[in-house]
Amino acid sequence: MIISMNSASCFLLRLSVCAGLLLFPVTGLSDNTTVHSKFAGVYLSRGSDGARDTPSMNLSLGRDGTATVTENPGNGGTTTLFGHWTDTGSQVMVTFDSADGRSPEPPMAFQPAHDGLQAVTWNHAKWGKDNPPPMKKGYKVKETYWLTTNP
Repeated sequence: MIISMNSASCFLLRLSVCAGLLLFPVTGLSDNTTVHSKFAGVYLSRGSDGARDTPSMNLSLGRDGTATVTENPGNGGTTTLFGHWTDTGSQVMVTFDSADGRSPEPPMAFQPAHDGLQAVTWNHAKWGKDNPPPMKKGYKVKETYWLTTNP
């Protein structure tokens, strides 16, 4: 049996398929139902020039809820921590995974501040009396390369 469609029927079929995709996007079919807020993205402090004695903090918040924090309190030690984040409405809360059988680092909280985020809760044993520097959102990879390689 051969079914033929005239151009009007073909057009209506295509239109209904397109309308269905608009109403029920393909992302709705995936098993990842976690869609995070406007905070998702990369945040870098201005002191991220790679100098060992310059305090810096960099934060990556993935749309899948994963988080990476790279911090240098300015004492020559840079640490990268991995975990997960949530948007509490007014803050971003990051909880860390345990590494090498040790207990996880204490959670960190960040609040919106001047086109970026500022840490409001952090590990004071690591940072001492200093506050972590504020971070700006939206550096592109190329800009990050130039900021970290050129003085």
